[in-house]
Amino acid sequence: MSRTVKVLIWILIGIPLFLIVSLFIAFQVFVNMASPDHAFGEKPLPLAPDYSVRSNWAGWPDKDNPVERLPLSESPVPFEERPAAAFFLHPTTFGSSETYVQPMDHEETNRDTDLGTISIQATAFNKCCTVYAPRYRQSSLPYPEEGVGEKIFEIGYSDVRNAFLYFLDEIGDTKPFVLASHSQGSFHMLRLVIDEISGTELRDRLIAVYAIGHSLPEEVINNMPDINICESSLDLGCFITWDSYRGDREPAEFMQSAGEREPLWNGTDYSGYESTKKICVNPITWTTDASLSKKSDHLGALPASKQDDYGSLEAPLPELVKNDIAVYCGNDESNWLFVNGDRDERLKTQGFFGFLEGNLHGYDYQYYWANIRQNAKDRADHFVLLKDQQ
Repeated sequence: MSRTVKVLIWILIGIPLFLIVSLFIAFQVFVNMASPDHAFGEKPLPLAPDYSVRSNWAGWPDKDNPVERLPLSESPVPFEERPAAAFFLHPTTFGSSETYVQPMDHEETNRDTDLGTISIQATAFNKCCTVYAPRYRQSSLPYPEEGVGEKIFEIGYSDVRNAFLYFLDEIGDTKPFVLASHSQGSFHMLRLVIDEISGTELRDRLIAVYAIGHSLPEEVINNMPDINICESSLDLGCFITWDSYRGDREPAEFMQSAGEREPLWNGTDYSGYESTKKICVNPITWTTDASLSKKSDHLGALPASKQDDYGSLEAPLPELVKNDIAVYCGNDESNWLFVNGDRDERLKTQGFFGFLEGNLHGYDYQYYWANIRQNAKDRADHFVLLKDQQ
């Protein structure tokens, strides 16, 4: 074997290995920075939020609100013309060594939440709905060790449930509603749907559940006998979720395998589910089969780069990138929502991490923002039409 060939082999093997090791080290640094520096129970936990206080809501139907932000090309819908309400649970935006869960007055986290997930995810529902998005005592990543973890989950969920009950009082006894969430928010949303919606009178007011980005298995539906997986764009009272991955790259084996059971609420505890096949609803076709959507049906994505437009609550959202995304459900055990690799540069991860881009968890809403917005409006209108016909 020539020296040139040996050098090329070392380059082909060494560079990817170096990048993987660097990424692992960076992740460990993040874990150490985000993990509490004390044992659970050694310090008092932050007080539970009072949801009669406006500052404990990231989204609320009033002015100067991040959940009302839009690109200039999109027309705002007056509150009184929206047929439904939406309850949105944001993903993880907090990490601190000071406490296991977020204090409600943590200004940096609240601002990051408003400029991030509320602006680029919850806004997808401001066409159909008056949007309510509570702050809650979210967990500091990573989730704590076994035993402690369930105590932390209970803290977050107790806030979510209290916020939901407050939301119901606000919207009254008849208004239909959408439930929506991402990541850690979807972790709590699953329990909310099982415990508070399925099998109750509230099910009759449910338009749909958009519980995105937490690798939820198909088996969760067994705990919601009156709630099915959405199979079309106008199905009602149904459950929607997906997890995005770059379609021109093979997911790492550890990300595909069933592995150990995920800590998910199963109606009794957080011991999870036996089956691990994930739910995937295509957010452009709104079906669960493996068919590839058309780029021409892609209504618009919010740019992925950290543009200045996201950094000011007074500024409009950046203009949409349209007719650029095509996706399909893998229809295997992991059932990823695979996204085309030939996307506009504005929809790609920038900088060093762009080279390693694979899991597109952070873009689960952004890539399909306009499709979600239109679909939520279509379902809400369909719900109202059917009610009027009864």
